[in-house]
Amino acid sequence: MPEPYSPDTGAAATPRDLMTEGEAKALATRIEGHWHRLGHTTVKVWAECVDPDSCPVVWAVQSNLVNGLPPARQ
Repeated sequence: MPEPYSPDTGAAATPRDLMTEGEAKALATRIEGHWHRLGHTTVKVWAECVDPDSCPVVWAVQSNLVNGLPPARQ
């Protein structure tokens, strides 16, 4: 059986949805900046290492958004 990410399947050699630590942090900064520019300063966004033992290491962008919207203002 061919590998899921190989030339045999026509797929890319590496998954396209994976980011390096720097890319994940840069995306988190961009997302947080967007919400802050709109006046939602309670929005927090950060990069988090999901599986440090995997190869490549899996990074995710996390936030305190609720259903894609800023948390309610207190």
